[in-house]
Amino acid sequence: MEKQKRIVFIDDDEQMVGLYKETLRKKSLADQMIHFKNGAEGIRFLKDVNKDALPDYILLDLYMPEMDGFEFLKKFDQLKNIHDQIDHIEIYVCSSSKNKEDRDEVMNYPFVNAFLEKPLPEEFLEMLLSEH
Repeated sequence: MEKQKRIVFIDDDEQMVGLYKETLRKKSLADQMIHFKNGAEGIRFLKDVNKDALPDYILLDLYMPEMDGFEFLKKFDQLKNIHDQIDHIEIYVCSSSKNKEDRDEVMNYPFVNAFLEKPLPEEFLEMLLSEH
């Protein structure tokens, strides 16, 4: 049996996250889906989680209260330097922003796999999780 995937959603749009989760559940593409409403919750989780429970993917929104996606990426970069087990996590920034500067800023981080426009198509989620 193929290894199931763990995915973390860091996004304050609970309705959109619910749609993503439903898509993944219907197609049995991920066995663990965790949602955080802001980057601070996501960073706390990554600091505290057992390395065997680290996610394979993070889908990260840019604009959220408390800690936005830009600040999350800075903190993740710092955390990566002291927590080498998180190197395997693939990060996809998902935003409704069409601002080229936003895209350029997040793509400066070598661990960001892509900058994607929201809402993500169902086909993208299926392709992402079934190809690995």
